[in-house]
Amino acid sequence: MYSFTTRFSGPTLHQRVSMINSQPSGPRAWWRYALWVCSMGIVVLACQHETRQHVHLSDDGFVDNALPATSPTRAMVGDLEEKGTWYRHMALYRDKFATQLVESKPVILQLNGDRFVLPDDYKYESALYINGKEASVDELARLSPEFVRELFVMHQWENLANADRQAKPYQLFIETSQKPIRFNGKRKQFFTLLQAAALSKYPLGESFSFNMNQLLEATFFRNRNALVERTKDEHLSVYDDYANAVEVEINNLPATLADVKTIHVREVARLYTKERHYLDWFRADNPLPRFRLSIETSPKRAKRDSSYYVFSPFYTGDF
Repeated sequence: MYSFTTRFSGPTLHQRVSMINSQPSGPRAWWRYALWVCSMGIVVLACQHETRQHVHLSDDGFVDNALPATSPTRAMVGDLEEKGTWYRHMALYRDKFATQLVESKPVILQLNGDRFVLPDDYKYESALYINGKEASVDELARLSPEFVRELFVMHQWENLANADRQAKPYQLFIETSQKPIRFNGKRKQFFTLLQAAALSKYPLGESFSFNMNQLLEATFFRNRNALVERTKDEHLSVYDDYANAVEVEINNLPATLADVKTIHVREVARLYTKERHYLDWFRADNPLPRFRLSIETSPKRAKRDSSYYVFSPFYTGDF
């Protein structure tokens, strides 16, 4: 029989026979196994201790960054997170390492100067808690950013079967300080975002696109996301209050506000608008234009019958 047809040949066979004939180690080696078991037990306990300190497992098995309940505000935030239907929509807090910042759209809280403001769109959808006690949203105006230690905006996931239908969808939790808190980079960024939100509906940036019919509708209803309005002779013009904050491009070439006024509304093939992130335009050093306007035209439309190109009740011009 060839050696490659069986594994019971050569030194392997001799090794197995030696193992069978060898004497058991007996009670003299029991301490080795005991020491190994104890060592493994200590390692497992240490890992479990670290896990309890640094992570929290929700009911569905996902790991989140639960904070220790060191204040009434954190305790209430933790209670909502444990329900599994709430998340941190916005937040400013400090963990054991550094100040943490959470930004999300929409930005429902604003800062007008040093005064907190809750827009009317969210005033009746929000509940406010200051230092763990429920308060009227009007009391926001009494708070000053330098005395806000931590702030959480909690939002409930929509369309979940176990969501609390009686609760307001946004809950604001603010922990204050008796002494002013120094503004580090993250705190400055957070309150700058709230200041930008007082000027812009989209401080975190947003983009929009319009074809010709959509632009006709937008200009009819004065949808300012289009950045342009229609003049009496059916041409385009950038809104006056955006004129100094917009970068214009027509057919992929840099253009001016005067160039925009030469475009007839029916010549627009596509119009794109973009509002940049607040960190790009809401700053003192070399800010970029807040808006970007890009227009693609189809000049031949001016000479063609409109019945083929325009199907809109928002335009009555001569084609």
